[in-house]
Amino acid sequence: MNICIDESGSFVHSSSDDSWNCVAAYIYPEVHKRKILEEVRRLLVHHGKIGQREVKLRDLTEAEYTDFLTRLGRWDGVLYAVATDAATNTPGVVTEHQQDQTRKILEHVDKMKYEGGREVLRTLARRVSELSHHLYVQMICQIQLVKQILQSALIYFVQRYPQTLSRFRWKIDQKNSTLTSYEQAYKLVLPAFVQSASLREPITMLEGENYRWFDRFYYPKGEEPTYLRDDYGINIGDDGRRKLNVGKLVREHVRFVDSRSDAGVQVADLLASGLRRCLRGQFVDNDRVASLIGRLTVQREYNQVPVKLVSLGQEERGVGEVAESALLQIRTSSRSMLVR
Repeated sequence: MNICIDESGSFVHSSSDDSWNCVAAYIYPEVHKRKILEEVRRLLVHHGKIGQREVKLRDLTEAEYTDFLTRLGRWDGVLYAVATDAATNTPGVVTEHQQDQTRKILEHVDKMKYEGGREVLRTLARRVSELSHHLYVQMICQIQLVKQILQSALIYFVQRYPQTLSRFRWKIDQKNSTLTSYEQAYKLVLPAFVQSASLREPITMLEGENYRWFDRFYYPKGEEPTYLRDDYGINIGDDGRRKLNVGKLVREHVRFVDSRSDAGVQVADLLASGLRRCLRGQFVDNDRVASLIGRLTVQREYNQVPVKLVSLGQEERGVGEVAESALLQIRTSSRSMLVR
């Protein structure tokens, strides 16, 4: 399974409502790799970008973009996305959220038996606290995106391409030639946050499906980690179910890549940019674009909109009329989770 992630927007606080920023993942089975390469090459040739090796949304007319979305809709690649309105993430709200997360990490330092474990938690807390506000918001959105993928994409693909569950290739757009402090923090923070979330909300599995290609991501019986009980005093219980090694799943094959060298990440970039523009109502036929984007998404539980909305503030806040219309159109057009 190829999971290509890119974002659109600066994630910097804005005083204007409906200042949407997005993180998107385009996920496709390995058997579709040639189709993705051919699609991106088609765009490059048509727009004379072979030398630059990348086409951006600004290079496409609306008609060209809708044609691109239509072609993607014929394949089995799917889109997962998280969006946040920068107007809701005020400096005070972000600071409070960031300090709260840092404090929760440090609460466990004294529970660790060994200095090595205590130092890991201190480093984790430092990485989180040192992120600038906009990078912190982006990281929270990406963590929510990964959680959404693990809860949904496993169910979607095990019914259609079960072999894809044997390997998860995470490819994330890299902004610089060297690993940035954000990317270093992401590699450290993501597994910890997702593993913690999986204890509160175990990953859903679909009964009756063939998960044998996924077996290697479970701890062998009798080899489950005991650190939660030994170091934290947390009893996760013996419910007879095998324990999932979430850290291995999300970090075994993760790479930060130059989008110009990876067709899948270029597709993710075009989808993230298109979704952001759509939520802002900046297409002439915004409903049509929303519908085409929706055909790439997968329906969520309880009929929620497929694009997960994130706000760091505690207050409930609705979305604007334009964004709401686009989100409802996306939900209406989304793919069925279950094979009928």
